[in-house]
Amino acid sequence: MESLTKARKHMGCSSSTLYRLHYHQLELELRKRQYPWPKSIGIDEHKYGKNREKRYPEFATIFVDHKGKRIFDVANGRNVLEVKEQIKHIPGSENVQCATIDLSPTYRKLVREHFPNAKITADKFHVVRLLHPAINRRRKEITGDKRNLPVRKLLLRSGKELDFFTRSMIYRWLDDHPELKEIYMAKEAIHGLYRVRGYERAKRALGKMLDRFGESKVKEIQTLRRTLLSWRNEILEYFKSRASNGRTEAFNGIAKLIRKKGYGFRSFKRSSPFIVGLYS
Repeated sequence: MESLTKARKHMGCSSSTLYRLHYHQLELELRKRQYPWPKSIGIDEHKYGKNREKRYPEFATIFVDHKGKRIFDVANGRNVLEVKEQIKHIPGSENVQCATIDLSPTYRKLVREHFPNAKITADKFHVVRLLHPAINRRRKEITGDKRNLPVRKLLLRSGKELDFFTRSMIYRWLDDHPELKEIYMAKEAIHGLYRVRGYERAKRALGKMLDRFGESKVKEIQTLRRTLLSWRNEILEYFKSRASNGRTEAFNGIAKLIRKKGYGFRSFKRSSPFIVGLYS
């Protein structure tokens, strides 16, 4: 895809004519694709710009068909009422059996209200990263914000991915910082949870982990425990569906790339039909 400036020069017409013809054709194509909702969907948001008058960031909500491996629809905003109004015309909301989201109360409410038969799965990627900000903050208090410090990235990786000597080095370094070590071990416990096989085993493992976290005096772990309790059912649903939002995140990245390369895509109205039409 070329930029709109290059397309205008190539076609020998004005920007307004190019916009009108291009988006009219896209609208015609999208009207032909009134598919009902699929069985399994992913929901996520991405920022696409700023409101020029009020200067606040504007977001788009993207719906991805997991099985079809395509963008299903894009809605302007992330408010429950606004999004529901934009997707209410799509038939078959009762078809959705699985909806994968990040730890967003807004999207949890949206799924509960609009997709009555859907089981919500909390995205694994977002759960295992819950303690990353706390680890980074505590580590900066000790080492400062040195971007090339090796321990900076090693602390965020799963210990199972590291060799024995690297893991031993990290544990020795953490021995001098007991609270950071406790947060690190809590992060490792979450990684360990996702290595469990089977719903019942995962349910017991999560219960034991929450009991251990309840005995901690570290404020970050207490905050983590409250979050896990709030999202307990959605986290455990992963061990039934094994669904994640990886594909949804990938399409979000593509949408950002399209807008960046297009230059002229400055509004949701202009960019969303092109993105949905291209990847549906």
